[in-house]
Amino acid sequence: MDINDLQHIVDRIHPGYTKRIECSEGWYQLIFDCDAELAAIDPDYTIYQVKQKFGSLRFYFDSVDETKKAQMSDVVREYELKSLRTCELTGKPGVIMKKGLWFKTLAPEIGDAAGYLLA
Repeated sequence: MDINDLQHIVDRIHPGYTKRIECSEGWYQLIFDCDAELAAIDPDYTIYQVKQKFGSLRFYFDSVDETKKAQMSDVVREYELKSLRTCELTGKPGVIMKKGLWFKTLAPEIGDAAGYLLA
C-alpha cells in the first residue's frame, strides 16, 4: 500500500486543514481500515488531521451526529492502540522507542539501528 491508496482519505480532510497524512507507510493499512470502519458508521464524516504523535497514530475527525461520533471515537481508539504495536515504517510488529524527546513505534531492529531505545 502506498500514499496513493489513501487519496480518498486525504480528500475527506476539512478545507482549511493541511491535506496530507503525517506518518510513515507502515501505518497506511491501519489508516485505510480505520477510515473504512468510520465511513460505514458515517459516510459523511470529516477528517481534520491524521498523524503520528508520541509514537501513536492520531486520527482527528468530526461527525454531525453525536451518537455516531461516540461510536466512531471507539473505533479510532482501537486503531490508535493497534498503532502502538505496529512499526510505523514497515507495518510489522513494533514497540514504543525513544530517541531524545522523540517517540516512535518501530520494529526493535529498526529502532536499534537508528539509535532509538525502548521507552
